[in-house]
Amino acid sequence: MKRSLSLLVFLFTCICSYSQDVNEVINSLKLELKNNPDAKRTATIYSDLTWYYSNVSIDSALNYGSKAIQESKKLNDSILLAQVYSDVGAVYFRKGDFQNSKRNYLQAYAVRKIIKDTKGLAKINNNLANVYLNLQQYELAMKSFLDALNYFESINDELNVNVTKSNIGLLQIQLNNYPKAIKYLKEAIKYNEKNSLHDRLCESYLNLGKAYGELKDTVNATKYFNKSLKNCKLTGNKKAISIVYQSLGLRQQKAEVSKKLYEESKKYSDGFNSDLDKANLQLSVARNHIALKEFKQAQAILLKIKKIFEVKKSKEDLLFTYKLLVPVFAHFNQPDSVVLYNDKYTSLSQELIQISVLKQTSELEAKYQTEKKEKLLLQTKADVQKKNTLFYSALILALFIAIIAFLIYRQQKLKNKQQEQEFELKTAISKIETQNKLQEQRLTISRDLHDNIGAQLTFIISSVDNIKHGFDIQNIKLNNKLKYISEFTKSTIVELRDTIWAMNNNEIHFEDLRARILNFTEKAKFAKENIDFNFVIDDQLNQEKLSSVVGMNIYRTIQEAVNNAIKYSDASEITINVANLENLIVIAVSDNGKGFDFETTEIGNGLHNMQKRIEDIGGIFNVSSEISKGTNIKIEIEKQFLNK
Repeated sequence: MKRSLSLLVFLFTCICSYSQDVNEVINSLKLELKNNPDAKRTATIYSDLTWYYSNVSIDSALNYGSKAIQESKKLNDSILLAQVYSDVGAVYFRKGDFQNSKRNYLQAYAVRKIIKDTKGLAKINNNLANVYLNLQQYELAMKSFLDALNYFESINDELNVNVTKSNIGLLQIQLNNYPKAIKYLKEAIKYNEKNSLHDRLCESYLNLGKAYGELKDTVNATKYFNKSLKNCKLTGNKKAISIVYQSLGLRQQKAEVSKKLYEESKKYSDGFNSDLDKANLQLSVARNHIALKEFKQAQAILLKIKKIFEVKKSKEDLLFTYKLLVPVFAHFNQPDSVVLYNDKYTSLSQELIQISVLKQTSELEAKYQTEKKEKLLLQTKADVQKKNTLFYSALILALFIAIIAFLIYRQQKLKNKQQEQEFELKTAISKIETQNKLQEQRLTISRDLHDNIGAQLTFIISSVDNIKHGFDIQNIKLNNKLKYISEFTKSTIVELRDTIWAMNNNEIHFEDLRARILNFTEKAKFAKENIDFNFVIDDQLNQEKLSSVVGMNIYRTIQEAVNNAIKYSDASEITINVANLENLIVIAVSDNGKGFDFETTEIGNGLHNMQKRIEDIGGIFNVSSEISKGTNIKIEIEKQFLNK
């Protein structure tokens, strides 16, 4: 019987109009729907009809709720979809279908979480708590209520704070904690009266009357039931009106008066309440039939509703049904049935008592375990504090040792670094001294080459010229031989000067090399007027540094390549191209001469010498040639090898 009095408060928009006004709103919305509004407005109308029908017709409310969900999904409107799921959850709740109610609320919760609607999540928490309450999952219910209450208090939302307090009051009734229930409910009622929230007052007064009724305070119970009835009629809350009439009927001493009140209750519950609510009302009616000695009517009702209570597993209602069946079968002189239902009553009563005892035992055990845990926590806290003291002492000691070790390490590191720097300095000085000695030796050798060999070569040229001028040489062969000796000696002097130039410099800039090559090509142009010489060098290479060995090898290779082209190619054009790539220098000496075939031509010492010069300095030497298409010599040197 206790469950039939439960009516929950929801966080919906307040409907403070009279029932007649609600019907007018419904008719107005339906009329607007006939005018084919746009998709957004259509979805909103379906949503509104779901809510307004929730207090008028459950089936209609669910029908429009289904349509509202479909339209909201089409529009991809998350805010509207979350509200519709919440409204449908409320409709199922009023129907008594708590599993479907829970499912829709959880869907609303998921959508609101995605759109980060913190306030909406708190409201759904409150509604889910009501579902958990009716599923007798009291721990989940209380947690959800308190989470919602904390949030609403944090944002100073008085309306929803008091709605949640009203719900907590109802939960306290279910937990048989009636004084606490009255405290929470009166706090909520004070706010509702101040703001004339008739829909809230309808439900809060009803629950307050129920709390006083459980305390056997019939005067206050009747007083608040009547206040509830007045406000419920103002808002057209049929389910609440039905429960109020039933509650008043249960507390009437006169059976005839109770009968009239139950008939009023049934009138409002038809087509609205769940099977369990209707069975609960019929249980009150059956009790009234017994009071009026109408045992046949009572028997028919009790046997019918017994099956419903068994299916719904409503043990408290089933216990009361067994109790009423005992005098009914006693009246019909059916001892076997009397014994049967008396045994069922006794067995179920003991089961419920055992559950109650287990609950109390669990509470005592929980209390004991809590105290034990608190003592253990204090002991653990003391142990932790002791460990922390030891830990911090050890940490300070370790830190002190680490600082000393660091200072010693730092001192040793500085000492090692100083020794390393001294060694590097000595090595650098030694290297400089070695380089200076080598430079002095190179200068000495270059002076000797210039003064001795250079002088001797000059003497040879002078002697040959004197012979040619001093004697009238008629022998052409001898004259050509002397001329060859003179020219060869001059060429040797030029090469000797180039060698001395390279020896006198540790480093050579590409700009110096460029000048030497230009000088050489200018002389070649003068000697071979029928050949066009082209020399192209990338300006970015001018400041690139080369070691004297690398510079001399590159110069000699280019010189040899040009000389070969002049002597053997019969070319009309010779090109020297020096290109600067990212990490590479590419030198190409090409001509448009007659070319040669590698397979039929024996490669001479000149090409071998050029290849060896380039490979000695880390470069790549490549020759390509085709008959009548000329010859191309390509040299590639990575920049990392230029100054080695």
